[in-house]
Amino acid sequence: MKATVWRTAVPGVLLALLVGWYAWPEHKEPTVPVDQAQHRIEAELADVAGAFHPGLQWAEARYESDPDLTGLCGTSGCKKTGRAEMIAKQVARVRIASQREAEQLDIVQALWAAKGYPVRREGWSLGVKGSGFELWFVSDGSGCAELQVSMFNVTDTSDDKFQGGFGQGPLNYAAPCATVDDPYWSH
Repeated sequence: MKATVWRTAVPGVLLALLVGWYAWPEHKEPTVPVDQAQHRIEAELADVAGAFHPGLQWAEARYESDPDLTGLCGTSGCKKTGRAEMIAKQVARVRIASQREAEQLDIVQALWAAKGYPVRREGWSLGVKGSGFELWFVSDGSGCAELQVSMFNVTDTSDDKFQGGFGQGPLNYAAPCATVDDPYWSH
């Protein structure tokens, strides 16, 4: 009796979960237009850059997109939802001395806390998860500092082959990280 129940119940439950996952309802809230998302990201990048005194030189930001998918990816059931995550990654060109890393984190943490963001500090990184966005800042111990800003529910502009989207900026955005010596930050 128990084996029969398991043989019929488990596959039935798994099938129901798979069908439910595939037919998961779409988001009801509207997507964020690309230009609005990019403006918000650029404002966050500029705020962090402007918080440092003396200022840091920052490399050009790299923008990427990550389309939201639904269904069983890897099979013919995978579909785009019309939404995407817009991600910007930027590194400081200035090499950060190890004795300045905590100061750098304190500056960014104070900036985000002043904006009312709930800042999470773990080791040499800071993170914020807000409604529709995520911020991440890390000073990795090699003298390199990196900032990443993500916006969610952005209108997806990639085609069916995931080409296009928001990709712009240097592919190897981190190459110029920690390549400039600064009289204050590098010593």
